[in-house]
Amino acid sequence: MRTADFYDVVQSKSLFIQILVAMAKQETNLYTVTIPPMIKALESLKSLLEKAEKHAAGKKTPRLDFEDALLQSRLVFDQFPLVRQIQIASDNAKSAAARLAEIEIPKYEDTEKTIAELKARLDKTIEFVKSIRPEQIVGKEGIKVSLPYWDGKHLTGFEYVTEQLIPNFYFHVTTAYSILRKNGLHIGKSDYLGNLPLK
Repeated sequence: MRTADFYDVVQSKSLFIQILVAMAKQETNLYTVTIPPMIKALESLKSLLEKAEKHAAGKKTPRLDFEDALLQSRLVFDQFPLVRQIQIASDNAKSAAARLAEIEIPKYEDTEKTIAELKARLDKTIEFVKSIRPEQIVGKEGIKVSLPYWDGKHLTGFEYVTEQLIPNFYFHVTTAYSILRKNGLHIGKSDYLGNLPLK
């Protein structure tokens, strides 16, 4: 092995060890404030959909498929319906994970028509986001991140996470929760938050 190659390996292992130590100490970095919280939110969203599925089945009549009505429900006329809110939350999570890791963003077709299909999409999203390793993201605060509708402008990795990703992701997750609550689901804040790591 060449000296340069050996140095790169040592540096890589050293970074990995530093990341593990930081995570054990619960230090804050781009990975810990994005990947684990997004996974938890997506899992909570899937749990909400499972409750919505049962709720819709209980309201179905020969003349009305309440599931379809639920998926097309929205808070106000100029906001996206439930199905689109979940698709966008999924897009936010997978796109952010890929952008921060500087890898190709997975392409999902927005063709979901049922709650079962939306749950499958969330499963696929969670699986991808979980595949991102800490060393792919830690230290990426300074990278340039640009979205297609930003006309060639960009944010730093830190600005992208704090100014766009976090508020935008939770906006759509919260809106999905609110649409379900509006339609009579017996859910509360604990369903949105999920389990807490109480000591």
